[in-house]
Amino acid sequence: MNVFFVNASIFLKVIEKFLFKKIQKHEKQKTFIEMQLNSIRNMVSKALSDNEISASEFENILSQTRKQNKTYIKFEEVDLEIDKMLPKKSESFV
Repeated sequence: MNVFFVNASIFLKVIEKFLFKKIQKHEKQKTFIEMQLNSIRNMVSKALSDNEISASEFENILSQTRKQNKTYIKFEEVDLEIDKMLPKKSESFV
């Protein structure tokens, strides 16, 4: 019986570390994405300050938006790789 609790304790510590790292990664991603969104919002606000968006302003906004979309795709690819490492729902942890 004690062996079970020791194994369960070790297993839970490993899972806790894994989840903590994943939480930290998602918090960093969230912060980064929020910074990008604020940057795009600021660019749009500045562009609209004179009620007209110039071609260069539009290109800058479009470029920043494309960069952000590429970042989302990279984040999704990383998440998919992590999901592949996790056990499937039908598999048991114990």
